[in-house]
Amino acid sequence: MAFNKWKDVPEIQEAFDKLENSSRKYFQLIESGSSDDRVQAQKVWANMSSSYWEILFALVDAQTQKSPDQLNFDEEEKLFIDLGCVPGVLNLKSDFDVKKYFAAKCLPDIFPVMTFSDYIAETWAMINGNPAPVPSIGMSLNERINGLEEMLFTAQGERNQLFRAIAQAYPTKLNVKQTIETMSEYLLPAMKVIMRTPEYREGDEALRQKLAQQRKAYLDAEKAVLLAVSTARKNEEKPLPLPAFEKFMALNDKTRVLAKKILYSQIDEIKIARRAKKITDACAEMSPQMRRAELKATLVKKREYLMVPAKNARCDTSLLCQPDSMPIDYAQDYEIFREFNSCDMDMFNVPRIRMYGIPRIIFVPGQGLGTYDWSDHTLLMPAFPIGGEDKAVSYALATFRWDSDEDRKVKTPYEGIKENKKKSLLAMAASFYKDYSVWMTKEKRGYRLLPRETHKVFVQTFTSKLEE
Repeated sequence: MAFNKWKDVPEIQEAFDKLENSSRKYFQLIESGSSDDRVQAQKVWANMSSSYWEILFALVDAQTQKSPDQLNFDEEEKLFIDLGCVPGVLNLKSDFDVKKYFAAKCLPDIFPVMTFSDYIAETWAMINGNPAPVPSIGMSLNERINGLEEMLFTAQGERNQLFRAIAQAYPTKLNVKQTIETMSEYLLPAMKVIMRTPEYREGDEALRQKLAQQRKAYLDAEKAVLLAVSTARKNEEKPLPLPAFEKFMALNDKTRVLAKKILYSQIDEIKIARRAKKITDACAEMSPQMRRAELKATLVKKREYLMVPAKNARCDTSLLCQPDSMPIDYAQDYEIFREFNSCDMDMFNVPRIRMYGIPRIIFVPGQGLGTYDWSDHTLLMPAFPIGGEDKAVSYALATFRWDSDEDRKVKTPYEGIKENKKKSLLAMAASFYKDYSVWMTKEKRGYRLLPRETHKVFVQTFTSKLEE
């Protein structure tokens, strides 16, 4: 029996029995081979879909009955909440590795990441004024920042080592040791000025002058290094091999990206605390029963948005797992987010980020394409993406890009494209999602697929340039 530890809770068992009985009928109809039965099977499946929320609400109600400080879901509950899977009733593929699934950990990056069960536990903690638990697949803020700092240290080391080798093979008048030390030491201060972080904007004049001087020192050193490497590449007798040149440029760009991610994450700390305090303060005078109701109200509100990924892909909106399906690998999928946001760092320089911080990624049950939920500033990624993980991730970022474009730096040039001028607002948004997905998954990797005018607009809008 599923959820055996809740065998004495009739609401859970009744909801589960309903799902189990419906599933038997569904599989009988599917296996009959009759077209009429298949039509009936789809109707049964539609009725089964409501069981997800009935069981979820019953589970959450049972978990919060005694008002615990934290919610702790076991593996069986997480399989259901995060994947819509009930072993023995709705099974995943036979080669699904449960141990690997629960051992998955995402590498550090700018986005906070969690499962839907993590989101529920986090919400409950904030309602009760308790520290949010560390997500099962992610890291705490400090862990993410420390991880990014380690990655930056490694990237700078690799870049510096490669430049030493280039400078030795192609003699330069630069003081190599001093130049690379300047680049490494002043990278973060330079990015503080370029990004106009609160520390720089709100600092006293002495601090601002110091940071500005460090920015100039970094840019001068970087310019000299890039010139030396470019000159080596153009050497007539023995040009620097293209792979070495491209590797150096990629490593140098990587250091800039990682530095920005570190600073954005550090700035995010205040906004994370502010968001938690806002929820805690709003619930401070509530009784335990009212707090449980508040959690349910939050989930009811989220319920509408959890169907958006499927609606965008025009597929089944049920949050129950399709029989014999295989969910995404959280860590592998997060790598795609890491790659894509590194190619479009300007997405973090928008008013919504400045106000609410970095959006959280929530891996949710169901299928479809990723999306952005503006109501609570989260990116929703379905456990069963349609059209591949690259496409689903790019759609999540595309919807965020479009919905957060309050200063119209994206919308105005995109709407100016000739073929877009007569489109409705909804058609325009859908067109942008599709084009942005092509841009991130194909064009950024060297394939020209977008129409010429669209390509030109995307190059002007999304191609990062070195700040001077």
